[in-house]
Amino acid sequence: MKLRHLGFCIIGLAFANASHAATVAVPLEVEVGGEYQLQLFNTDDGLRSDATRTKETDFAIKAAKFSLRGKLSDAITWNVLYQADNNLLERYWVTNKLSDALEVSVGKVKIKTYGWHRKLSSSATYPVRAAILGVNPLTDKMAVDLVYKFAGTFSLAFVKDYFDPNTANCSATVDKCKSWNGYEVQKQPAVAFEWAGSFGDFQPLLQYASYDRNHSSTASVGLRYKNDLIDAYVDYDLDTRNAKGVDASGKAEDQKNEYSGVVLYGEYFTGAFTPYLLFSTLDFDDYVAPGAKSVKTNGDGRLDDNERTYSIGVFYENYGKFYRPYLGLAVSTGNYADAKSPGEDERRTKTDVLVGLTGKF
Repeated sequence: MKLRHLGFCIIGLAFANASHAATVAVPLEVEVGGEYQLQLFNTDDGLRSDATRTKETDFAIKAAKFSLRGKLSDAITWNVLYQADNNLLERYWVTNKLSDALEVSVGKVKIKTYGWHRKLSSSATYPVRAAILGVNPLTDKMAVDLVYKFAGTFSLAFVKDYFDPNTANCSATVDKCKSWNGYEVQKQPAVAFEWAGSFGDFQPLLQYASYDRNHSSTASVGLRYKNDLIDAYVDYDLDTRNAKGVDASGKAEDQKNEYSGVVLYGEYFTGAFTPYLLFSTLDFDDYVAPGAKSVKTNGDGRLDDNERTYSIGVFYENYGKFYRPYLGLAVSTGNYADAKSPGEDERRTKTDVLVGLTGKF
């Protein structure tokens, strides 16, 4: 069954049930919210070759988002999230609360992948994000998401499958879009599962998603510890992507590429100040044909393999969540091919000094 047909069926059943049960008119309720980040940064970008290495100081609006949410009835709510800085309608969905334990959401939603860091963070609230998030194929997608609350929450989402519209596999001259790895998409929905547990201060997390017509998958396992003083978590993320290829005999075969990474983050609430610490990794194991040698260096100026990010900083809390100044330092490193010594690697580093402001209302 195609995703849109499945979605229409669930929407019809859910809303028919809600309209049958609702006998009292509910006044229109709309809430407006937002979040933002402004940042002044000094960058010493040593990830490029010596001839193109850059040093600069600049000011940027890292994010400016507005949200609207309202109620259509006691059970049905709607949400819209808009990126003002990119002029992009980021997410929009309708939720029907079928009971205290069960609800269904339909629309373009945040797919539950890549651990606690992606679940809790956004471009507006974190000065530095983990590099591994940049390789996530299932970000904001059209989906039907069923959520059941018991010892935490269980989520099962039927997701519009992944494809890259910016490749030759999907253009105006191509009749059927294909994913980056050559498989046709849109034949069936991708599926994403999540369990976010709740046991006092500890919150375990398990996520698994299958996409590219079940040729590729992503999995995450994490643990969060949160109380009045500490909010910390650790994630391990693994994305396995099978490209469509042929073996030596000409027979079709899946050719496995793996992205993996760890994210460690922690905040300590002291009152006026909240220091934070972040560490993340990104490693890529590409498919290697028999007899060939794997490439284990980054592309010039990029961090797409063997990446390590270290970041420390502090938030000033006296103004509350609406006005949260911060000061931070972020260092990213990786191995690159040594232009002066062919066949050898060199370690390159990018350093950022960050002064900024985040806020939510």
